[in-house]
Amino acid sequence: MDSAEALASMPFVFKTREFCACAGVKPSSASRSLRAAAAEGIVSRVGRGLWQRSDSEAPVAECSTPHPFPPAWMNANECLMDAAFGAAPRRMSHLMALEAAGVPLVVGPQLSFPHEHARTAMPLGITVFSEPRDRVCLFAARLTERTWMSSPTRAAVETAQHDVAAPLWDERIAWVFAEDGGAILDAEEAVEISDALQMRAGLRRLSSIADALRRLAASDPGGSLGSVPDQWANIVTARRGDAWIRLRRSMRAPLGPSEAAWVDSERKVLWDRHPRALAASLMT
Repeated sequence: MDSAEALASMPFVFKTREFCACAGVKPSSASRSLRAAAAEGIVSRVGRGLWQRSDSEAPVAECSTPHPFPPAWMNANECLMDAAFGAAPRRMSHLMALEAAGVPLVVGPQLSFPHEHARTAMPLGITVFSEPRDRVCLFAARLTERTWMSSPTRAAVETAQHDVAAPLWDERIAWVFAEDGGAILDAEEAVEISDALQMRAGLRRLSSIADALRRLAASDPGGSLGSVPDQWANIVTARRGDAWIRLRRSMRAPLGPSEAAWVDSERKVLWDRHPRALAASLMT
């Protein structure tokens, strides 16, 4: 079979090795053919060893529940995930799920997979998280046969727990508390998530943000912070034996309370900037 015929028989997203087998060529020859096809706009490279056809549309994904994503994107994403990760369950997670819940932000795809599948391939522009298989579908809504999406509350807790979804994730959480009043989040569910998924550090960070904003709002009743829900500020405190944690692990680490810009002693959370700076960021 020649290259043109082989391409025409490929699924919407396919691997280089699949093209090799169909065309009966070596990987070096397949790569040259696919690069030539990409130059002509017939295919596009979407990841290492992954290609997407430009001359056809993705098959329609059968969705189990309404979702906020454009159907064309959802169809293409399902094909990409199936090609890259096979039949493994996956979850749209972290800030991607918060964005889907209505938090104003722009973020690339962030998905969580079972440990054994998370590094099978790395499609371009996708942030991949890994976790035990039995946790992938917990506290999440099913979108398709294999794709789930974190509940807004799980998205907030896991974002705060991992602190790697985006450099300014704390500003988006602050928006949820200050502008939305925490309406999209469920405090009782957050406690369940903290216990079931061992994400207590994330819960402490969320509570610390809520408490700091509540204190600022109390000192400036006519300000712009609105009504920060007390339940989130009071949802958790540090236990005996808890280590100090940083609010943002990605920032330069304060070595102790004396070096932090703000100290939350009740939850044992160290801030690298004063909460006023966080509140000011909501206005920009």
